[in-house]
Amino acid sequence: MSVQTVAVAASEAQVRLEAQGNLAAWREASVSSETQGLTIVALLADVGERVVQGAVLARFDARVPAAELEQARAQLLEAQVALDEAQLQVERTAKLRQQGFISEAQLTQVRSTEAAAQARLASARALVQLREVRLAQTELRAPEAGVVVARTASLGAVPQPGSELFRLIAQGRLEWRAELTAQDLARVRPGAAARIQLPDASSVTGRVRMLAPSVDLQTRNALVHVDLNADLGRLRPGMFVRGEIELGSRQSLLVPQTAIVVRDGFSLVFRLDRDQRVQAIRVKTGRILGERVEVTEGLSGGETIVARGAAFLHHGDLVRVAPQASPGLQR
Repeated sequence: MSVQTVAVAASEAQVRLEAQGNLAAWREASVSSETQGLTIVALLADVGERVVQGAVLARFDARVPAAELEQARAQLLEAQVALDEAQLQVERTAKLRQQGFISEAQLTQVRSTEAAAQARLASARALVQLREVRLAQTELRAPEAGVVVARTASLGAVPQPGSELFRLIAQGRLEWRAELTAQDLARVRPGAAARIQLPDASSVTGRVRMLAPSVDLQTRNALVHVDLNADLGRLRPGMFVRGEIELGSRQSLLVPQTAIVVRDGFSLVFRLDRDQRVQAIRVKTGRILGERVEVTEGLSGGETIVARGAAFLHHGDLVRVAPQASPGLQR
């Protein structure tokens, strides 16, 4: 029978670790209400919109906080006038004391009045700052750039302080949380390249950001956090995807897939001897790399094996080596 052969030799091959896991937000930002008793009068962002840091997401009724601020500013002005008057009184009283017209006790009393006026001025300034903060809280702003993924705010509602109104995916970034066994986790290093396959048959690359510090007690798996070189678009939080993590390269024995014959549950290759007869050798296979298969046991390198036509051979068959159709296979 005519066959084509190939010489088994070690070659450099990338080692990849297959994994699966969910897509999740790299980091979420919760935007909550800080006001009390105020009504939402405008919603300026919706689910799916990309917002910049500081963008106004919603507005509350600002009439009451604005009036309180004006009142506080008026009180500040009154306090400033009172302090100015008290300081003038201290100056006049000090001169009269030098001339001996009033007692030291009277001067002390005037100075006490000045100190009280200074305290009232400081209190008025603090009240103005407080009212300014309260007025600023009537505009709900994004704490950082991102994509809105949830909105519970509604027009006319009066939310309680601390209640979440919006939730953002920070910077619109997602990560792949690949699940690995503890044994496989030890083979992965931060910074390793990764690639995931999407349901539409496209792929996205990324890099390992960090390894989980603990293993889940139920599944005995640990998470590997992979930063992806893509943001929201084709990707959606919660998607379950499969992918590979690069572990480096190593010397491996690679043979064409057509050289492997599976019979009775065993993988075989046919070695060509000097008398042009083939010998069936049981092997163990590993990863599939394109059109080639890694052989982990059974071959040592240097053998000549049948690359094409092996499916029709049996141990001890006499063969004829034919010219190969694809350059680079025959040795």
